Amino acid sequence: MDARPQDFSWQDLVLEIETTESDGDSWGYQLPDEQFGIITLLRGSCRIEGRDGHGRRSTTLMPGEIGRIAPNNPVRLHRMPPNRLPFTMVSIQLPLDILQRTIDTYPAASVRNVSELHTLRAFDPHIASMAPVLLQAWQTGAGESYAEAAAHYLAEYLMHPFHTAAPGQGGLSAEQMLTVRTYMETNMSENITLNQLAAEARLSKYHFVRRFSVATGKTPMQYLTGLRIDAARQLLVMSSYPIYRVGRRCGFPNPENFARVFRKHVGCSPSEYRKRGWSLSSA
Repeated sequence: MDARPQDFSWQDLVLEIETTESDGDSWGYQLPDEQFGIITLLRGSCRIEGRDGHGRRSTTLMPGEIGRIAPNNPVRLHRMPPNRLPFTMVSIQLPLDILQRTIDTYPAASVRNVSELHTLRAFDPHIASMAPVLLQAWQTGAGESYAEAAAHYLAEYLMHPFHTAAPGQGGLSAEQMLTVRTYMETNMSENITLNQLAAEARLSKYHFVRRFSVATGKTPMQYLTGLRIDAARQLLVMSSYPIYRVGRRCGFPNPENFARVFRKHVGCSPSEYRKRGWSLSSA
């Protein structure tokens, strides 16, 4: 029994760049019925508007973040006010049959349908960094086997949080952990409280803190700080936004506190980290 798609090609894993140089202030993105989309930015930032969770929503998409777009979920990308600068986007369109077969491989996974993977914004520097590599491979004539291998890898990667082994006894379930982490990533710039996180896991604050610590070895706030620092590191290297703006975006509204926490976790200041990253990327 051979489950491989027939005649798989780069057209099944469509990568494209859209640069809003002269196309107005917004651009619509709608997938074919048999494709699941991943969008990320190579340059600039934008507002992304569409259905997410319980209704329509608008949020900001920046380098290091991705939108996971299920079929029948049109979205619109807008230039960011006040300067409305252009942005460059990569779109990866993953065939639904590959993704659904990957889901079916893990019957105990909490996700059973590709629509459950849909979200307008998630912090995912791994896919964000893969996108330009795949784009270059396509543009320089990599073989169709490359495209097929990339599609299967991405399907496994997208499903990984849903079918990883359960944590030790007494911890959060994989579904609760994913829900809480997604909330952290989506609302990273906001003042996230323990009560909000506990509500996402549908637990009392006391039980949530205990079970989260069993699952991760960290308190919820320690884990959240780690996510924020990872996001800040990505933005410092991949964007030219002022350091204070990077801090605010990642949940550190006070620049002095951002610098102090960043140094504690990384060993240098945000400005020093940016200089190192930029020097390495230009070498």
